[in-house]
Amino acid sequence: MKKCWLILLLFSCQKKAVPVITDRQADLPEKIASIYPPKATVPVDTLMGNRLFTTRCGRCHGLPEPKQFSKEKWETILPLMFPRSRFNNEEALHVRAYVLANAVK
Repeated sequence: MKKCWLILLLFSCQKKAVPVITDRQADLPEKIASIYPPKATVPVDTLMGNRLFTTRCGRCHGLPEPKQFSKEKWETILPLMFPRSRFNNEEALHVRAYVLANAVK
């Protein structure tokens, strides 16, 4: 009986093999993907985006300068912040246009 417990203990302490998936690409969740409507469905107005950005984005935290981050970094920040600020799709598109137009190239 002691041998069985010893064998069971040894086998349970072995390293488990976990497959690594390297070719999977993550899709945007539907809620976040809906923030970016197809082009030409909403007129892009960076002045409106500037107004929305300065009034609504500064409520919860300090207002960052759009030049503070690159376009790629803003593309990861904006989808996280839009649901929190409760922008509708058109407002989100305006803010996105303003931020990306003024971001570091």
